[in-house]
Amino acid sequence: MSSLPSNDADVLIVGAGLAGLRCAQLLSRQGLRVVLLESKGKVGGRLSSFRVDDYVLDEGFQLINPSYPELIASGVLQDFDLRTFEAALHFHSSNGSYQLCDPRRHPIEALVGLSKSPLSLSDAVRTGSLFISSYARSAKRIGRRTDVTTYDGLVAWGISAKAIDSVLQPFLRGTLLSDDLEPSFNFTRLVLKSFVKASPGTHPDGIAALPQAFIKELSDTQIIYNCTVTSVTPNSVQTKDAVYRARHVVLTTDPTSVQSLVPGLDINTRPQTTWWWSVPKLSNSSSLRIDLDDRISSSALDISSVAPERAPSGRSLVATPANIGRASASEEARIRASVAKLYKMAIADVSLVAVTEVAHALPRAVSRAGHQVLESVSGLVFAGDYTMTPSIQGALKSGAMAARRILQRHKGEKLLGLDSNQEPND
Repeated sequence: MSSLPSNDADVLIVGAGLAGLRCAQLLSRQGLRVVLLESKGKVGGRLSSFRVDDYVLDEGFQLINPSYPELIASGVLQDFDLRTFEAALHFHSSNGSYQLCDPRRHPIEALVGLSKSPLSLSDAVRTGSLFISSYARSAKRIGRRTDVTTYDGLVAWGISAKAIDSVLQPFLRGTLLSDDLEPSFNFTRLVLKSFVKASPGTHPDGIAALPQAFIKELSDTQIIYNCTVTSVTPNSVQTKDAVYRARHVVLTTDPTSVQSLVPGLDINTRPQTTWWWSVPKLSNSSSLRIDLDDRISSSALDISSVAPERAPSGRSLVATPANIGRASASEEARIRASVAKLYKMAIADVSLVAVTEVAHALPRAVSRAGHQVLESVSGLVFAGDYTMTPSIQGALKSGAMAARRILQRHKGEKLLGLDSNQEPND
């Protein structure tokens, strides 16, 4: 087994997902020597895309919200070809259909949609105040509030059970990956804040384009691919082929890998399965559609409505995510029928392209106190959306915070007179 010199790097980052890439970006900007160790043959972690025939699919249903503060701060969106979807929701049921949209952009359509929706005037006012309050308050102020489940938070806000069941739960379940609205209400308010600020979008090359955008800024960072890590310490990483040493080690792998490397750590995750459908070319279909009669899938979205490059000419690519693991043939048949109903076509016109099953799509966040104890006990620095909020913003923010802690430690070493030729533990 080979061993690299102890001063081969200032920082070893295990995992090249968004948390690791953001951490590497900030540390490299400060002149530190960074080495990224990635178990796969590409960067991005759970943000992965692939091709089936002429369709560009994502490993799971993933959109990019350009309002995320850490994404803006990274600067990678400057030349990023993000195509945003319409800020509207189409609800369909046997009792009729209606659309809820952003009143700032479509005031008349918004009023018409409200009049057709099951929302009472009181529910409409209270729901609107929730969106406005979430938008107006800073993330820090929202985070300071005593937290409850999303369902309990909506009830406490004065929103009726009928409005929650017929509007808010069908809308939020796809984002939270929870049908029972059990996740944090504070996190849900952050989600609402991001939706009010900007509409989510996609890239012609799929979600994998986002981690690739970070690679452009990491020309001075060494990335070692197909590197299976077997153990870690605060100053070293052992793989199947070598031992790497550095002053600092940052662990940014996915929850499953983290738990295998750090005994006693328990991170629960939520699954998601997405069906990708090919249908005849659609028009005016760039908004999320929700089937209120059959709720096995959380929504349907024509990905190619804003990124036609993701489907062959004359066809559209529709994604239907569901908060379940492996599905049965009967469940798949129900989703196919739902797509046909939502887009007003025959079931025979809906063809399956692929199914992506992601067993660990989103983590349930570790408490901040638990995260701090984890670092103090292990001596490692951790980053990942499970340490913050289960989102792209959470992953990027955790990477930035990890970089900040490394810089503080590095500065402390310099003040103590340690130079790059000394062993980290001297």
